[in-house]
Amino acid sequence: MRLDKSPFVIISVIGQELLAAGHYSAAVVVLEAALKIGTCSLKLRGSVFSALSSAYWALNSLDKAVSYMQQDLSVAKSLGDIAGECRAHGNLGSAYFSKGNFKEALTSHRYQLVLAMKCKDTQAAASALTSLGHVYTAIGDFPNALASHKQCVQLVKQMGDKLQEAREIGNVGAVYLAMGDFDSAVDCHMEHLRIAKQLSNKVEEARAYSNLGSSHHYKRNFDQAIAFHNHVLRIAQELGDRTIEARAYAGLGHAARCLGDYTQAQKWHEKQLDMALTTKDKVAEGRACSNLGIVYQLMGNHDAALKLHQAHLSIARLQQDRAGMGRAYGNIGNAYSAMGYYEQAIKYHKQELTISKEVNDRMSEASTHGNLAVAYQALGMHEMALLHYHSHLNIARELKDTAGEACALLNLGNCHSSRGEFAQAVQYYEQYLMLSQELHDTEGEAKACHFLGYAHYCLGNFKEAIRYYDQDLALAKDLQDRKSMGRAYCNLGLAHLALGNSETALECQKYFLALAHMMKYLQGKFRALGNIGDVLMKMRSYEEAVKVYQKQLVLAKQSRDKVLEASAYGALGLAHRLLKCFDKALGYHTQSNANVICSALMNAIDYVESPEKRFYTAAGNRSLNTQICSQELTIRQEMGDIKGECKAHGHLGAVHMSLANYTNAMKCYEEQLERAKELKARDAAMEAQAFGNLGIARLNMGHYEDAIGYLEQQLATLEQLSSATAIIDKGRALGNLGDCYDALGDYDEAIKCHEQ
Repeated sequence: MRLDKSPFVIISVIGQELLAAGHYSAAVVVLEAALKIGTCSLKLRGSVFSALSSAYWALNSLDKAVSYMQQDLSVAKSLGDIAGECRAHGNLGSAYFSKGNFKEALTSHRYQLVLAMKCKDTQAAASALTSLGHVYTAIGDFPNALASHKQCVQLVKQMGDKLQEAREIGNVGAVYLAMGDFDSAVDCHMEHLRIAKQLSNKVEEARAYSNLGSSHHYKRNFDQAIAFHNHVLRIAQELGDRTIEARAYAGLGHAARCLGDYTQAQKWHEKQLDMALTTKDKVAEGRACSNLGIVYQLMGNHDAALKLHQAHLSIARLQQDRAGMGRAYGNIGNAYSAMGYYEQAIKYHKQELTISKEVNDRMSEASTHGNLAVAYQALGMHEMALLHYHSHLNIARELKDTAGEACALLNLGNCHSSRGEFAQAVQYYEQYLMLSQELHDTEGEAKACHFLGYAHYCLGNFKEAIRYYDQDLALAKDLQDRKSMGRAYCNLGLAHLALGNSETALECQKYFLALAHMMKYLQGKFRALGNIGDVLMKMRSYEEAVKVYQKQLVLAKQSRDKVLEASAYGALGLAHRLLKCFDKALGYHTQSNANVICSALMNAIDYVESPEKRFYTAAGNRSLNTQICSQELTIRQEMGDIKGECKAHGHLGAVHMSLANYTNAMKCYEEQLERAKELKARDAAMEAQAFGNLGIARLNMGHYEDAIGYLEQQLATLEQLSSATAIIDKGRALGNLGDCYDALGDYDEAIKCHEQ
């Protein structure tokens, strides 16, 4: 056959030349025209299939590219062309990887490796090994990824290819970093850099610097990371290479974001986006949109964040990039979560989860379970939240992802803690502490000690709480973190107060106040003053406590913060109740609601919250008391703070009980119960308190049957709680029930209640 006169050959040659010149769309038209003409030569048809797969790949039409690659493979098999078959499997593996189809990519690259070894093609074998390493990394199989890249290093060393050796050592470093082995990662990237400099290869030098920057990100050495990314930027600008320049901006933006400098991060990522648009690189554009969207979200500009994540999603769809689509869905879900639209967030995270499973991206699947859990927890759907947190934990353990495992353990602890299940929370916090120590994560260790202290405090294990808070304080000092030091002193003070160590408690709270003053941390100063007031109340220095609470009120008014002002009024109201200035207390409580009084307040003087029936006498400065309570409730109502209003009604009721105004007290407690039931996230403790208050009021009014009904509802509600406070409240409720049965002459029931 005269090939030079064959229409198929002539047209296919023109198509190949168009492809070589980068005219991909024209090449596709011409090459497909050649196929329509046809040829009896299987080999020639195979070459056209191969060319068409390359053209469609360049046009990012991955499905079409894969179709022609498969036909190319079929022809190579028919011809017994092992080298051609090896090449086709390599191309298919790359295409599947780009589509996020990691399982298929793994299969293709394994075939590529076997065939390369069969035909003793070391270059093809090296290509297969590095590709396998990338796929294993993508699915979180780091031991196999490491083995593949290390084998590739040995092979290219034998080939004497120093450039490929440098790149592959960089790949080994990237896997070490993913495994959390920072030192080995840095050693690899430094060796990569040394070889690149030896070869005077600036592009490779930039790649090594970029990898070193990423390694220091992992260790939170952001200043060092910025230094390395600046090296990348300098080289990119010297070379005029905008792709490398975009990579430098991405690294610099990430470092600025991690340092909390969102304005600078925004500038870097905007430059990254400009570079991507200039080079018309859609993949880079998608990444830049994603990064910029995350920064806008952190800055609270959620609408802009959503637009950017939607843009990333559109680009990923056009690119048929399923993994990219998954990331975009995840970011959109995170943005909706940040806006409080949790149902919408769940919808997008579910789509993210589907794609993660589809592309077998276990790392992404794990983090998506975590994001879903956060959204479900925010909606009060705790069982669903726990289900997803456990899925996150199980996958992280399966992947030996210790950082992911630590995150899941912390979230599980927090979820149980938010439900008042502190004993279960402790188990997860202890595991989180051990992992943080293994990872040499001092900040994580401090966080674990803080949460363990809090959980033990809530369980009434005050000595254990002090042990963990002491560790938290020591770690905060090591980190030179004043804010965490202040928090630790605050919590130590609360725990010592609970043990009756009033002098130590006072000393701790004064340290907290001094640190808050040094940091000009207004809310910290406010809380410290409140805590000092609470300690003085415990020490029965009521007049001194009132002076401190008045300083709190002055500070709140200066800040023009209604929440703080309401809290200060609430504290003053409680103090005046103990001074028996009931009307003054009443006035303050009507304006504030001690919703945000420092956590110490209710714990330190919780005996004020549950009025004892034999305590009430009308005495003191009534006009003063009324003023305090009135101020508390008014502010909470103005703020639309239902939880705060709920507590304020409880405070008002307590003052009316003190004045023996039982009918008014009943009205307040009924309002308290109604407000408690209106809360979006059900507050069993608040409902139980309202039932208990109603029961005590009815008991004082002599309506014993009604009192029994309320007290039994209080006990039923308290059964849902496991905190130390709940146990104490159960005891009080049973004592009050016993008194009711005693008054009704039912002595057997009374004895049972009192025994319990």
